[in-house]
Amino acid sequence: MVKKNKFRIFRDILLLLITLVVIFFLGSSMIKSIISAKQPFVKKQGQLETDMNTYVLKPSEPGAVYDGLDLDQYIEGQYTLLGLGMDEDGLNTDIMMLAVFDLNAAKINILQIPRDCYVGPEYTNASTGKINSVFSEGSCSGSDGINKVVTCVRDLFGIPIDSYIAIKCTDVPPVVDAMGGIPMNVPYNIIYESDKILYKGEQVLTGEQSEWFVRFRHDYLEGDLARIRAQRIFLAAAMQKVKDLGTIKVLSIYSTLKEYLMSDLEINEIGMLSDFAQTVPMENVTVRMVPGEDLDKGEINEYYGYTIHEQETVDMLNEYFRPYQENLYAEDLHIFEVKNTVPYYDDDSSNFGDIMNGDVPDVPFRDDANTLD
Repeated sequence: MVKKNKFRIFRDILLLLITLVVIFFLGSSMIKSIISAKQPFVKKQGQLETDMNTYVLKPSEPGAVYDGLDLDQYIEGQYTLLGLGMDEDGLNTDIMMLAVFDLNAAKINILQIPRDCYVGPEYTNASTGKINSVFSEGSCSGSDGINKVVTCVRDLFGIPIDSYIAIKCTDVPPVVDAMGGIPMNVPYNIIYESDKILYKGEQVLTGEQSEWFVRFRHDYLEGDLARIRAQRIFLAAAMQKVKDLGTIKVLSIYSTLKEYLMSDLEINEIGMLSDFAQTVPMENVTVRMVPGEDLDKGEINEYYGYTIHEQETVDMLNEYFRPYQENLYAEDLHIFEVKNTVPYYDDDSSNFGDIMNGDVPDVPFRDDANTLD
């Protein structure tokens, strides 16, 4: 009888262990499946529609560009993210950039798109004709605002867009605060408002202060274009912060990200992109602005604007933003060039390594700017 009881106890324990092992592996598999399929931010804007364009790739050896990541991407080795900063009302995309992750070369190339780029009635019904109005007044194909913006950006620059991420400017503070602030060397004093002042020097920007820095432009001589340059300083500091945090910490602020971000990225994709960012040297992150020049009132309509320089843009795209695609020609793109008379912004670039080492973009202030002197 005793032997029988011991055998039963042993058998029960063995069955329990086997059951726990099965539950563990099935459970972890199910959890992973649920997490990987979940898109926690997509309800606020929507899913990107399938890109039906054909992208001609450069010839390569079989498997030569396999990046080893399980990302849903149009071009192996390359992942392109459209980043948008919305105004307070969520109607205009006042900050626009494309981040092309070259997964094999451990590089990130960022293309800053001035909000005042003239795209005309082919893409927007707004009287300004500017690209920042496409989201709310787009006339191009796309079932909603985000898809209209993707159509416009893709047509202009010939780059497939794998995912998007957007945030309202007023939602920047809680996200930055959840990250613990952004350590940054502010290069100059900024008077955002009389009671909202940033003093130059090393400091950790709070969420509110970060919003002041990325939105400030009133006293810059070149207005919005100068703001684009200044934002590179913040972007470099923000990426260094992400690298310092690591992927686990980034994902630990999931509840905050879910509340404020708009994106079709899945949780596991955020993790993979964050892991990739940890491997990229800061000097391998380069940011460039779309080549072009200012438009005065009356040159195309009654508004100030920015016209894209067609050939200069094509040359830049081929060299830096299409690592695995055949070269484009100007006629392949839908750029409406109003004029091409000055080259001020045709070769405008910075890399994050230089910025973090103190070589910050030149941002001149107006002579009548508010100062603390």
